Amino acid sequence: MQTGIAMLDEALIDYLIFHGREERNLEYKQSMSWSDMSTKVKVTKSAMAMANITDGGYIVFGEKKNGEVYELEGMQKDHADSFKQDDIMEWVNSYADPYVELIVSPTGRNGKLFIVIKVWEFNQLLIVCKKDGEGLKRGDVFTRSRKKYETSRVGSQTEMREILDLAVDREIKRLRSRGLIASVEVVSPTEVDRKAFEQQRGGL
Repeated sequence: MQTGIAMLDEALIDYLIFHGREERNLEYKQSMSWSDMSTKVKVTKSAMAMANITDGGYIVFGEKKNGEVYELEGMQKDHADSFKQDDIMEWVNSYADPYVELIVSPTGRNGKLFIVIKVWEFNQLLIVCKKDGEGLKRGDVFTRSRKKYETSRVGSQTEMREILDLAVDREIKRLRSRGLIASVEVVSPTEVDRKAFEQQRGGL
């Protein structure tokens, strides 16, 4: 889990809001209320997907799609007020295994309200859905596709290999930081990695 979490830098928030195009690490959504189940499902999927890619990512609410770009529509006030840090953390992590670390930042730009959610890359183990729910299934692994910038279930060996490689890199960094290893030649995920993943998914 991440430590020392602080509010997002204002310059970064400006960039995220005004960028206007989705990227692998940046997803836009229109104004919606956290009280709606569809919102909870979308945020949960996106949060688990962002946590499974390098450097995590951001979900920005209050952007309306216009062709290939997104415009600053802003959030309805009651929608913005419904996004609470503790509520979102609790809901997302009732599905995510291990926990997803995120921070919810309400902000205003040009007289309009926005919600920016920062999602951190997983710490050691990739994020797996641990129970069934509306639009969610136990054992699901989500990512942000490179082919098209969207949240989707892992559907190829290439996507899974990328996540497993990331997990291996994280573990090597952890061991190095503790002085347990000096250097390691990193290769593609081994059978041990795959077996560990299958064990985490509960054999699904």
